[in-house]
Amino acid sequence: MDTGQKMKNIVRLIAFFVLSTLLVSQSLVDVAKKEQERREKLKGKNAKVVTNADLKTVKKAPAVTIPPAPPGEAAAAEPEEADMPEAQEAERAYDEGAGSAFATEILLDTAMVENPDFALGSPDGQYAEISLYGSLEVEFTAKNGPGPDIVVHARLAGLEEMAESQEEGIPVGFGAGMQPEIPPMYGVLVLDDRGIWQAIGKDTGSGRPGRFELGDLASSKRIKIIFRYLDVPDTGTVGAKLWRTSEKEITMGIDAVEALH
Repeated sequence: MDTGQKMKNIVRLIAFFVLSTLLVSQSLVDVAKKEQERREKLKGKNAKVVTNADLKTVKKAPAVTIPPAPPGEAAAAEPEEADMPEAQEAERAYDEGAGSAFATEILLDTAMVENPDFALGSPDGQYAEISLYGSLEVEFTAKNGPGPDIVVHARLAGLEEMAESQEEGIPVGFGAGMQPEIPPMYGVLVLDDRGIWQAIGKDTGSGRPGRFELGDLASSKRIKIIFRYLDVPDTGTVGAKLWRTSEKEITMGIDAVEALH
């Protein structure tokens, strides 16, 4: 390499260092200018210095918080027990052992009754039909209180048709049905705490629901309803056929048995 070429290389190297120095100087000038502007903006503002003592007084808070539901969604939530008086009353009755106010079970001593289950539950227009000399025995809880304690929702059916069918060979003992002034009736008996049936009343089933009082009994859990001619002497009814005799048979329909207390 000749001397001229060496001089060119030296000049180039010097030019590179000069240019680099100028660029660095310019960058430093820009940084200093921006820092000056930033400090000008911060004039008149106080800076808060946080120390370790300050950190000890900071209270912890949950990282995630759930905002309260909007009023519309809150209304759609499940109602509180206080807003359901019927549910409270039902639960209270269950806890006290009161159970249902209506008959809940047909007992085995029931005899000569068509559709006995129709006598369960509240009145619905469906009747358990008791034939003459039949009986319906149900389980429910009735307590002695002021006024009537038990209501029997009943209706007599077939009396007129029975009178018209005299010539059809109706068994002896049913002739009392031909006397309108002496209709067949249903009688109500309740079981006392000694296991003895106590009669508490009777009704014709031809008007309003029959109402009965427990009398001297504090409570009862069984009631028996019998259907027969209760106001006439037994004139041959014993030995009469104890089954349905014709489509026009007279029956006592029991829709429901209700405890008022």
